[in-house]
Amino acid sequence: MNFSEKMAELDKILRKLEGESLPLENALSEFEKGVGLVRDCRAYLEEAKQRVALLTDEGEVPFEPQKKEGA
Repeated sequence: MNFSEKMAELDKILRKLEGESLPLENALSEFEKGVGLVRDCRAYLEEAKQRVALLTDEGEVPFEPQKKEGA
């Protein structure tokens, strides 16, 4: 799953936990899945932050648009 998919899944879990009257075992299982997704997303964001910092510290332009050929 990519970052956006993980965020969408996390949103589904949150809605389920807030909106449904789940048995404790099911609620705990959904909560555990959500915690795992949060950890994955945090790790991805931290990695992205480090990559941007590395690129900007070295004087590179990290988001320079690509030039079209023949333009």
